[in-house]
Amino acid sequence: MAHNSVTGGTHGTVVQAGHIEHLVVQQGPPPADEVTVAPPWGRRGTPLRGRDELLARLRTAHGTHVLYGLGGVGKTSLALEVARGFAAGGAPVWWVAAQDSGRLAGGLRAVARRVGLREDELAAGQTADLLWERLGALPGPWLLVVDNADELALLDGPGSLAAGTGWVRIPAGAGGLVLVTTRDGDPAAWGAGPALHPLGALPGEEGARVLADRAGEEAGPMADAEPLAVRLGGLPLALDSAGRYLASVTERPAFLRTPGEPATYGAYLAALGTGDLAVDGDGTLARIWAMSLRLLRDRGHAHAEELLRVLAGFADAPVPLRVFAPERLTIPPGELWSCLQALDLLGLVSLRADGEPVVTLHPLVRDAYRGERERLSAELAVRVEDPKALVPLWPLLVPHLLDDLGPGVDETGWTGAVRAVRSLSARGLVLEAVERGLAVHEGAARHLPAGHRTVLAAGCEYGDALLASGREDEALHVLDRLIEESAAAAGSDELLVVRARNLRGVALHQCGDLEAARAEFTALIEGESRLLGDDDQQALAARANLAMILAQLHRTEDALAEMDIVLAAGTRLLGPDDRDTLTTRMNRAWILRELGEAETAREEAEAVVEARGRRFGPDHPDTLAARFNLATMLDPATAHAELAAVLDARTRVLGLDNPVTVATREALERTRRTLPG
Repeated sequence: MAHNSVTGGTHGTVVQAGHIEHLVVQQGPPPADEVTVAPPWGRRGTPLRGRDELLARLRTAHGTHVLYGLGGVGKTSLALEVARGFAAGGAPVWWVAAQDSGRLAGGLRAVARRVGLREDELAAGQTADLLWERLGALPGPWLLVVDNADELALLDGPGSLAAGTGWVRIPAGAGGLVLVTTRDGDPAAWGAGPALHPLGALPGEEGARVLADRAGEEAGPMADAEPLAVRLGGLPLALDSAGRYLASVTERPAFLRTPGEPATYGAYLAALGTGDLAVDGDGTLARIWAMSLRLLRDRGHAHAEELLRVLAGFADAPVPLRVFAPERLTIPPGELWSCLQALDLLGLVSLRADGEPVVTLHPLVRDAYRGERERLSAELAVRVEDPKALVPLWPLLVPHLLDDLGPGVDETGWTGAVRAVRSLSARGLVLEAVERGLAVHEGAARHLPAGHRTVLAAGCEYGDALLASGREDEALHVLDRLIEESAAAAGSDELLVVRARNLRGVALHQCGDLEAARAEFTALIEGESRLLGDDDQQALAARANLAMILAQLHRTEDALAEMDIVLAAGTRLLGPDDRDTLTTRMNRAWILRELGEAETAREEAEAVVEARGRRFGPDHPDTLAARFNLATMLDPATAHAELAAVLDARTRVLGLDNPVTVATREALERTRRTLPG
């Protein structure tokens, strides 16, 4: 059942109409996703080779330095060695992942907290300026690593990377070092400040040492390793992969090896064939991986290449293993796991089994298969449960569902993208939901027939996101056009049309047109009850919205009757402690107060506060909303203390400038003025 509140999409808003004061209908976003700024020490493996001179320079450097080069060339490994030196000397080290905007911004905010910025300063909208001011004032050496910053537009943040006003800047002090790893070394994009350091292939001798570090003495003498290192182009990824392969062969007794299986540097070189390497221009890396895959097939992993091809169909982000459930892939579960472990052992993928299990395909391996990718990401992920039901999983699915949308995407792909937008809204990422919602809605409308259910669903999600961001007029325009186009197209999905009309009623309500909203919801209730039955979630949502409109029109007896119907159905269908049921109970308590039943209203509000705190925790936005509403039912002195506590929590959880936080601050001030003295 949809949230039975004043609106179906007013995330983080407060309703104010007539004598109704600050009835929180639907709350703001949940706390930000967790990030870590600890260096990934576990990724340090064999000794770093061939970078001694640059490593020594960076360990005594300050300012901002950029390591750029091909994926797999060892940029992150060099950064880790620099970090190890700083940490060994007692200097603070922070490591921020920059693969996407969420991890970049979240990591830098975490660093800001580490250097002393308060939550109200972070919420003021000047995080980048304040962070770099604080970093510039730090005494002694420190190191900030921004890793995998391949999309330089993300580093612009609130300003411009090249102009020195982005997320990454030149620190003001003389003791700090900022180290960025990226594939993009364009001087124009970086501006005049940072020092750019290209990382290229390793020379033959150093490449041979990398091979020997992995393969061990049994693979042959260093004299044999060097020609192979040259043949592999000195690319650390290729050297590491070949070394792992040889180690996996030589660790077995000779009589257990496949005839002709290369076990030495010379044999491996012969198997590769002749020719110079030019960033895999002749397919050398592909042949290296093919040899590894043949080894895996010889060991019974017949589906290894199929799995790599499937993984290449996903975005360049961790893939949750849950999408590979038995009914979604032809590989048996046991073999899937052992195959992933084998691929991880050979360095073709990175497998992480702690928390939500994920697998990450190395970008170069992904590129090798990208041309023959099978677009399975949406087809697999779209079949999981509702976006609101699996919060830990959906943040992992979203980048894959929104990846590479274009003419080649079929209906299933667009359906997955719509569900991704819904997930963003459910997690409170309103601005991203608006941006992505517009792109998905327009894209689906271009590539699918007019009136198609996926186009209608995309429009609903976009309209809902606009409502959540407070852009009611735009939402009303989108929804009116959507309903008009659906009426003109044959065979439109009636359930989605109903949802669009429900959202339209919400938009009218938020625009202040109570009579038009009342008429819309009344017509919806009558039509939906005939079409879907009284217990349909859209019918109940419309009835709950109608109840609150009636209360605002001073028809409180009628409002209570409607809300009682919604509460009875919600309790029967969902249970007394369901999130939607608790919202209905709180709205009903407010109506009871308007009817003069103050004691009953207060007792019901207290029960909702207790239930939400027990189920969601004391700082959850739902719990804080219930405490806010309860405060409006208390005597001024008690209400003032309660509102002060709610304001403190909302500032911490939602931010200083969030509309709900602002409304709480205003309510606290009004209450303060009523106190004696």
